[in-house]
Amino acid sequence: MYDKSLLAKSTGVSLGVIAVIGLLFLSTGTGLAVPVAGIGGFTIEADSIEGDDLVLYPDVVESEQGSDYPQAIIELQANRIEGLRLVKTVDLDDVSLDTLDGTVRILIESGGTVETDQILIQSPGLNASEGTFNGLQIRGSDSDDLTETFQITAPSEPVEGKTVDLDGGENPGIELTDPEIHATYLATNQITLPDLELRVQYDSDDDGEYEFG
Repeated sequence: MYDKSLLAKSTGVSLGVIAVIGLLFLSTGTGLAVPVAGIGGFTIEADSIEGDDLVLYPDVVESEQGSDYPQAIIELQANRIEGLRLVKTVDLDDVSLDTLDGTVRILIESGGTVETDQILIQSPGLNASEGTFNGLQIRGSDSDDLTETFQITAPSEPVEGKTVDLDGGENPGIELTDPEIHATYLATNQITLPDLELRVQYDSDDDGEYEFG
């Protein structure tokens, strides 16, 4: 359903990613959790995220170790993220490096409003303190194509029910507060990161305190 060759032009840190889970749970304490051991990836955090024209569906994607895992694919347009923070933590015991022990953490932060055009995210799980969806529509089918068996859109196309009048909602289709997303892949054609800061931090004794950086 998605064209990686188009969206992978730049592997930005676009937080539109967050939309991924909000769709599945419509109450405060939004969250989706699945086993992620061995999948790898990175974490995206933000104060808030808004995204237009949300589309979410399942697919099987390849992990860093080469195995296939089911994950949620999220596609968004015109994302706006406040307080973006991207974190990648690496246990040095798991890499071929004999000179250092401990843990290294890479932080990418933006101090302003992050904006992207279209974005695609692969994610096995996400949490947010609150999720709001406008014009939400959820569809399920018996298709033999995994990506078509379940789909969430926001806003949806207008649909008139028998007892309720649905107008399809409006953008932003998804709004997330305090989201934290485990992502394995993120791509966007364009992203603006004001007040960008990158830091590499080192915890030499694995006590959770990063003494360097």
